[in-house]
Amino acid sequence: MESIHRFPRKGWFLLAVPITLLGCSPTVRVTTPEPVRIHVRMNVEVTEKQSAHVSPVAPEVAEHRRLRSGEIQGLKNAGVIGEDRDGFLAVVNPPADVAYKQFAEHVVQDENRDRLKLYMAQTKLQGKTFEEIQDEYARRWSRRAFPGEYVQQPDGAWVRK
Repeated sequence: MESIHRFPRKGWFLLAVPITLLGCSPTVRVTTPEPVRIHVRMNVEVTEKQSAHVSPVAPEVAEHRRLRSGEIQGLKNAGVIGEDRDGFLAVVNPPADVAYKQFAEHVVQDENRDRLKLYMAQTKLQGKTFEEIQDEYARRWSRRAFPGEYVQQPDGAWVRK
């Protein structure tokens, strides 16, 4: 009997190695039976942090101060008013325009009235003297002032921060 095809020894080896390697490789599935689902849940909680500096004054005082804050910032930016060394606002450079000057004075008076209520409430809440509370707030307002705003130094001199 004659074999129709004969492989030389080198040829057989070259054919046997790939067949062997294919038979030995593991099957890896890269699909899943169901689509991958990702559930993302987000929750936002808004809480109010209570501290010794939170105002126990009437909500309308806080609301008035919030509504007035834009006017105060505009007057500070214009260099008309500044934070004095006692924790209150003061007119530093009175405007030449009478109506504008009256507006600035009115804003300062209203804010100072509300700050006084705030300081009195903090005095009761913290058990400190009025002067201690006033000094704490004066330092706070001075620290929070933006560059270019007027703040009064302990010696009474007005400087731009």
